[in-house]
Amino acid sequence: MKLWRSLGLLLVVAALLAACTAVPVSPEAVAPAGGAADAACPTAKDSYKIGFANLTEDIVFTKLVREGIEAAAAEAGNVELVFADNKLDGATALANAENFISQGVDGVIEFQTDEAFGNVIMSRFRDNGIPVIAIDIHQEPCEVSFFGADNHLAGQLAGEAAANWVNENWDGQLDAILMLELPQSGPVPAARMQGMLDSLQSGLANPVPEDQVYRLDSKNTQEESFQVTSDILPSIPDAEHIVAVTINDGTGLGVVAAAEAAGRAENIIVVGQNADPSGQEEMIKENSRYLGATAYFPENYGFKIIPAMIDLLECRAVPPSVYVDHVFISAENVCEYYPENWPDFCSASD
Repeated sequence: MKLWRSLGLLLVVAALLAACTAVPVSPEAVAPAGGAADAACPTAKDSYKIGFANLTEDIVFTKLVREGIEAAAAEAGNVELVFADNKLDGATALANAENFISQGVDGVIEFQTDEAFGNVIMSRFRDNGIPVIAIDIHQEPCEVSFFGADNHLAGQLAGEAAANWVNENWDGQLDAILMLELPQSGPVPAARMQGMLDSLQSGLANPVPEDQVYRLDSKNTQEESFQVTSDILPSIPDAEHIVAVTINDGTGLGVVAAAEAAGRAENIIVVGQNADPSGQEEMIKENSRYLGATAYFPENYGFKIIPAMIDLLECRAVPPSVYVDHVFISAENVCEYYPENWPDFCSASD
């Protein structure tokens, strides 16, 4: 399926491609006058069973996504939510898909990281006429829609912030760049990383040579990020000014911890993605090496996705894809967006 791009948190989900599923929805579809009870919409019901397969329950960001989806389903009043944990593993995600099919779900919200399993999972849903909304990572070739990050833009915001910090604090001098990536998830999250690198390099008078840009596989965990950063730092002992750009807050915190353990904290500044509470907590610390992160507002995902799935099942026209309105959050502006998270810090900043 072709990757469509659009902007705006108010846009919600794509119309279903006829070649990819048996559910009869098209971009031109209009809700029939009779609403859910109208026979012209064979997928409409009084209530719906919707499967939600979360990326993992071990990351703060994804827990917030799940909590928002649960709250939105409860608010809808006619949605039974069936939950599964993909555990950052493609084989587990496939097993969860089979479980959803056996339970007879009407639609699926899929948050799945392993690109290699995407085709197989989507084929199973397609064969059973189950529409899928993908979160943050495209599920090719037959997802119904995509909801989540405008990855390249999100990366650019963090890279620009890092470049500005380097120019203001290190006179624009940068010796090395660490990229804590997630290659297993394919080209879409890779666009996030490339956006950070491009924006950082273009903001410097003297870009870092390519042989001093180190691409490290974070495997999307704080523990792996800590390990690979700990391994690379001894190989660049003369690098006094290092920027790390990271796929999410957890991997960013892993870099900070590794630099501190190596006695190199003063040599590094880190930017990340998501700006979840774990990242916010780190960025507001005194002399923090975690400059900040691009925000995705995961707590709001469910209140767009659940109504979108209902619209889809009731044959109402929906836009093709939705990208979050991103903001770079740091200690300087966190109180504008999350004052309730840090009342002491925010009251002291007033």
